[in-house]
Amino acid sequence: MSKVYDYVFFSIYRNTSITNKSIPDWSTIIAISMILAFNIFSILIYIEYDIESIGKKGFGAIPLILIGINYFYFLKNNRFENILNRFENQQNKLFLDSIVLTYACVSVMTLFYFLKIELETILFMTGFIALTGIIPYLFRKKKE
Repeated sequence: MSKVYDYVFFSIYRNTSITNKSIPDWSTIIAISMILAFNIFSILIYIEYDIESIGKKGFGAIPLILIGINYFYFLKNNRFENILNRFENQQNKLFLDSIVLTYACVSVMTLFYFLKIELETILFMTGFIALTGIIPYLFRKKKE
């Protein structure tokens, strides 16, 4: 399971590093943490947990806790560099990157659906996320 999680980091990092030259590692950790937070909130809504009981601080704390966990997992002792090196020669990157992008889009769509946000907004946000995943890939292909 950690290999899958590591590949999600690798895929998002490769896209992020094209547009964010200063801190792609932190940007990747924040993106992964937000996707996981969306999944947690979706599950809580699905099981009909009283979301209001979390409060504003809870909604801020959950992503921050996830960022902290991901920091220790990926950045502590520069583990992310080993991950980047391990997957650099990975075959089927386009296919696997498509799965990661689909996962991010489905995570957002699911949360917005459970929040009963109108379909237009869901499709717009999902399209935006898809574009942010596709455009860096196109630029990367031109460079290689």
